[in-house]
Amino acid sequence: MDLEEKTFESPGDRCEVCGAKLTPRELEAVLESGGPALCTIHADEVVPVTEDEEEFGEE
Repeated sequence: MDLEEKTFESPGDRCEVCGAKLTPRELEAVLESGGPALCTIHADEVVPVTEDEEEFGEE
């Protein structure tokens, strides 16, 4: 019985949110960013957070 922990080197071929099959361009973007496997629609919804923002809504 193999109980060794296994890690995956490549992302899944489906969007983690909706399950749509990712295109080659979407797969390439996932590999470059190291982020979650997301289709173009759901990747556009991700908002980058900057470290210099002290408080939400502060200008």
